[in-house]
Amino acid sequence: MAASSISGNLMSLEWPGILDYLIRIGIVIIGIFIFFFIMRIMKKIIGKALDRKKVKNTFHSFIISIFKALSWIVISLVFLQILKVPLTPLIAALGTLGIGLGLALKDHMSNIAGGIMIAINKQFEVGDYIKCGEMEGTVEDVELFFTRLRTFDNKIIYAPNSIFPNTSVYNYTREKIRRVDVTIGVAYSSGVEEVKQTILGLLAANDMVKQEPVAFVGITSYADSSINFIVRAWADTENYWTVYFYINDMLKKEFDKKGIAIPFPQLDVHIDK
Repeated sequence: MAASSISGNLMSLEWPGILDYLIRIGIVIIGIFIFFFIMRIMKKIIGKALDRKKVKNTFHSFIISIFKALSWIVISLVFLQILKVPLTPLIAALGTLGIGLGLALKDHMSNIAGGIMIAINKQFEVGDYIKCGEMEGTVEDVELFFTRLRTFDNKIIYAPNSIFPNTSVYNYTREKIRRVDVTIGVAYSSGVEEVKQTILGLLAANDMVKQEPVAFVGITSYADSSINFIVRAWADTENYWTVYFYINDMLKKEFDKKGIAIPFPQLDVHIDK
């Protein structure tokens, strides 16, 4: 009789607490679904706000990634508070753990800092063709830790953000126009003025070659078997490779028409009798 009385008292004490905890768990589960829904809306709002502020598309995903990380930290603390988890010892433990993780993840932290520096320095944006060290390709996205590049042969490079602030970056598409440089050698028997006029004529015949700045043709060196000319023409950046291949193709065709020889290496041997 006494045992059943004690058991009944224990049950009467535990069930309200268990029920309260189950309700709190339910609130957290519902809160997670609501949080995902709100995050989806907030991403759209932030994207539109960044567009209004004229922030480059390059950094949209980077900024949104930071926002998502901070939001998860805040909402996690809120959920723990709902579940009545003591936060003071947890924060102290996380502080100690954070020091260890900070040392272990210092490279990742430097990548985040690198992404921030890319945004500040405006080294490149999505769609730019860049070269950094041995890597080169079109920038597709700047993420929290990595920048994604696509190469000409359709390979994807995930480059750590930390390398860009500390390495020279060549941006080939930032400016609206680019200079196309082509070098060609002709035989010593060719007339210098005729060569120049032939090259300038084929440049003038292509509308993609800009009239301003003016194209330039000049002698760079007198080699063993040839007189070497440099051709410098300007084109819109998007037409760079079209103009480059046009010049190379037409130089051979026009020189053949005019009888201008493009020599191959040769050696004259004189025998003394």
